Amino acid sequence: MEVKRSRVVSIAGLLATLLVNSGDITAYAQVACPQNISVEQKAAAPNEWSVDYSKAQAALSSATIFEGPPEEQASLKYDDERTARDAVIQTWELPASERGYWIVCGYTNTTAQLRRKLPNDVRACEVALEKGVTFGDRGAVVRRARCTSVAAAHKAAH
Repeated sequence: MEVKRSRVVSIAGLLATLLVNSGDITAYAQVACPQNISVEQKAAAPNEWSVDYSKAQAALSSATIFEGPPEEQASLKYDDERTARDAVIQTWELPASERGYWIVCGYTNTTAQLRRKLPNDVRACEVALEKGVTFGDRGAVVRRARCTSVAAAHKAAH
């Protein structure tokens, strides 16, 4: 009987903890560029040539923020850039916009890009670049490229 009582007390304690902390489970908008993508290429070789494909990964090498659809070419310059010990961190502050914001993720070893409209409550984007490091094609080595809502950014700061 004692074992059952301690198990009930343990479960009750766990439930109480979950209820107290349930305010921390709020969903916030966060969008991040994938670090790598799979790309299939198809090339046609002229006479006497054959095609071979590199095994190099298509790794994240750029992130561009646009106000409005990317085809309108309204890319935004970051609002702040700071240098840490081994990274350069660029941030964009995104006030409410009727046009909305988009992120375009670029990758090394391919011309393929990923693009996505950001949720309406996203208010900030951050791109962290490896300081002084580039890929062979001079693309930046991007550690992360993510955009968050104000609530998520505020929560992360506290």
